[in-house]
Amino acid sequence: MELSNIEKLLEKYFEGETTISEEKELKVYFTGETVPSHLERYKDLFQYFSNESTITATKDLKIKASRTPKYKWIGVAASIALIAGIFLTRTVDSTEPVDTFEDPEIALQETKKILNMVSQYMNEGKQNLVYLQEFENTKKKFIK
Repeated sequence: MELSNIEKLLEKYFEGETTISEEKELKVYFTGETVPSHLERYKDLFQYFSNESTITATKDLKIKASRTPKYKWIGVAASIALIAGIFLTRTVDSTEPVDTFEDPEIALQETKKILNMVSQYMNEGKQNLVYLQEFENTKKKFIK
């Protein structure tokens, strides 16, 4: 096999771009007797892969398959619970919306009440922003 071809295959191998057949070529080449001295360091690597590929398991594993009936019943129970939950939690839709008013004066009063409440919460949050202005003033002093 040509030495430049082997070096190209090694480069592809370490980049992870080789095919199975190219890896077999490399394994055959490096398990042979004649390997150039500058490629000797790869010989042990491919020799290890060759040795490890011949190892087989000696202990038999037994897998128990007795758990499947339990899981089947759990699935059935979950399905029944889901269907019962869908049908039992259905609420009757009311025909009249809750947030509408017949009288415009009542609607105006409710709107003012809600906007006043929002305003109070906004003002409470705004009180703490005074400290940010102090921070900004101090920052400007340090920068100057």
